[in-house]
Amino acid sequence: METAQQKPVIRPFDSKEEMGQVAALEQAVWGMDETPVHQLFTAVKNGGILLGAFDGERAVGFQYSFAGFDGNRTYLCSHMLGILPEYRHSGLGADMKRAQADIARQIGYDLVRWTFDPLESRNAYLNIRKLGGVVGTYIENCYGEMNDALNAGLPTDRFEVDWWIRGPRVTDGVRPDALEPVRPFTVGTTKTGLPVLETDRLVLPEERTFSVSVPADFQELKKRDGPLALDWRMKTRELFVRAFEGGYLLEDVGRKDEKVNEYVFRIKDEVPLN
Repeated sequence: METAQQKPVIRPFDSKEEMGQVAALEQAVWGMDETPVHQLFTAVKNGGILLGAFDGERAVGFQYSFAGFDGNRTYLCSHMLGILPEYRHSGLGADMKRAQADIARQIGYDLVRWTFDPLESRNAYLNIRKLGGVVGTYIENCYGEMNDALNAGLPTDRFEVDWWIRGPRVTDGVRPDALEPVRPFTVGTTKTGLPVLETDRLVLPEERTFSVSVPADFQELKKRDGPLALDWRMKTRELFVRAFEGGYLLEDVGRKDEKVNEYVFRIKDEVPLN
């Protein structure tokens, strides 16, 4: 396997010809059809951002976002972030997001939004703990059926991240006062050593903050036990929807042990945003 020898340079793609490298990255990262270059180019010309991580002249990662509007406010819709396997786990993803935020602020955005699978807790750690995003929206089966390597076999539920890039949580790392979350739900272990959420009564506690455990490596769990992956999806869907309807935000992510990570929910009014 090729090994990264130096830290890639993060910068915008500077031509339509260079944008052509995005197709190979999409195929390598997700095994999915390419986004046409003319669409990438048009998005960038109309409030979007297309960043590359370059090792020499070769793009080894990219981040693609375009202008969004929800009927009330404009924001930057951050659609894709993909990095070749040999360049992951080096902080490159966080560096690319911070570069995105810098450019977004320069061109007038206050808010960046994107989605991710609620059970991909490694992504949650980056999006929530490291970058300072928060989640208050759950979208059931957001993209319908998808057959790529990461999504096949399950409803494509998604968290929607709000990243207030001018707010103190992002710019200064401000977090709520320390408060130990209540842990109302038990996680057991199957005979094959996989984590299982042990509850048939999904009742949220009446507390300012509480936590829910999620698999540390959901893709490995799904590969080994598809029905168990679906069980996690449906149980956590119910919990997370109830939490957001009850006025909570997902505002922190912790690494609990080798089997599970921990999502921390807190009453929205106590979380510094913008």
